[in-house]
Amino acid sequence: MMRNRIVHVTACLAILTISGCHSLTTSVHGGNPPSFSFSAGFSECCTNLAFLGVYEVPPENINALWSQRPKDEIVLWQIWPASGISNSANALPTITYGVVPTGFIQKIPANGPPPALVEGKIYEVGGPAVEVPHSYVRFVIRNGKATEVPIPGK
Repeated sequence: MMRNRIVHVTACLAILTISGCHSLTTSVHGGNPPSFSFSAGFSECCTNLAFLGVYEVPPENINALWSQRPKDEIVLWQIWPASGISNSANALPTITYGVVPTGFIQKIPANGPPPALVEGKIYEVGGPAVEVPHSYVRFVIRNGKATEVPIPGK
């Protein structure tokens, strides 16, 4: 009986750990430029942000399923935490598009600010898809306000 309980508890913990692995959440809010904030679920697994990228989704890829995400999205902006900076979701600051927060390094574009976001275009923001696959959020700028839009198949 005790052995069955141990097996049951171990199985439940394993399921919770696996299901919680994709627990980094990115939120989009504000105007243009938008701001991004982060939170993590109960698991510490998969809640670190190796980098943050903002991508323009080409019109022909807007309806692509999440599992078949194209690799030809246009990288507009990418920042990385500097060495020694915590990249845990719960320690990340709110990040405004185009404003490099203290402790981060802009890698794309190599020089200068990223391009302005255009009303009506679809964008995605998130961390590396391999490490935090559910952190991506799609958004559009409408009437000067950033609004999240669904990602097909996500």
